[in-house]
Amino acid sequence: MGGIKRFCLFVFGLAGVLCLCALALPWVGPYQSEAASLMANSYYYLALQVVLAITAFGLVVTLLMSIFAPRKRKAVVISSEGGDQITVTKTAISSQATHVIEDGDKFVAEKVRVGLGRGGRIEVSARIRPRRVVDITTEGKRLHDNLASGLATVCGDRVQHVNLEFVEAEMPELAQDVVVETVESLEVPASVYENAARLAESEEPSDITVPLSSVAPPPANEADDVEPTDVDGEVA
Repeated sequence: MGGIKRFCLFVFGLAGVLCLCALALPWVGPYQSEAASLMANSYYYLALQVVLAITAFGLVVTLLMSIFAPRKRKAVVISSEGGDQITVTKTAISSQATHVIEDGDKFVAEKVRVGLGRGGRIEVSARIRPRRVVDITTEGKRLHDNLASGLATVCGDRVQHVNLEFVEAEMPELAQDVVVETVESLEVPASVYENAARLAESEEPSDITVPLSSVAPPPANEADDVEPTDVDGEVA
């Protein structure tokens, strides 16, 4: 729904509610006398006439649309000869458009709308989401031409407009390919192993000595508390 149509419907609905309340309150409700006394106010009476006129105009337009608006068709006549005719449904046109858009696995057809105008004219609008970032100026023109030719196989020359709307891609553009070389095997010269073996044979284990002076004797009080025992564990 467009912005202008939405605004007109809002104004018509609001005017109708205000007009209904202004005319019903003097008859129904606990404030009948107060609502009736407002009719003597010139500004209130003028505002009531304005909302009444808007409500009446909206009701007349709604009545005329219900009578003269064309019926919403679900199929279009492609060709007719004598008493025979060939028709194509909107579902078939939408399916063909989706097939052409998603062919090649580059785009996804999120929404396809098919409109049937006077004289059997067809208008196709599609919302497309690329799978990856693409050049819209180039790929969009190519997709538009492919879609027009693909729909012509189903609808002939009945297609009047093809409108495409692109949204953000599913995945960002992939980085450029980076060539990574892997080393499968690395040959080590034999001289390296020989030098390592010769170095290991020349090294001798070193003795580690701890001077006795570095070992502190036990405290005197602790030594006095210890009683000598013999081999069997009895106290001497």
